[in-house]
Amino acid sequence: MKKTLLVCLMAAALVCVFALPSLYAVDAPGDMVLKAPAGIDSKKAPVAFSHKGHAAIECTKCHHTWDGKSEVKKCDSEKCHVKPGKKDKTSFYNAFHKTDRSCMGCHKAMKKAGSKTGPTSCTKCHPKK
Repeated sequence: MKKTLLVCLMAAALVCVFALPSLYAVDAPGDMVLKAPAGIDSKKAPVAFSHKGHAAIECTKCHHTWDGKSEVKKCDSEKCHVKPGKKDKTSFYNAFHKTDRSCMGCHKAMKKAGSKTGPTSCTKCHPKK
């Protein structure tokens, strides 16, 4: 009886460890185009972005205000990164180019560490208009 109970408890523990997290996993959207919010004049073309290509990265690395339960909000919603220009730390430009959490910040850090990374120059992300 004790052996059967122990086997059942171990099986239940394995289910909890491996199966339950997948029930709560977030399905990332497909590929998308990142563009400046309404009211911000961008001199560069929008950027094609692949969520699948970034699937190994923890969601909260980029979506820094996400609690892991609610719907993920876009960067230009809730007045998060809607400021124009480069002076404000939370501006739309800086959110993608100048912070540790930004695309460029992450790619440059990976390049510096000698890891394979994505683009680190303007023309590699922004196609000509």
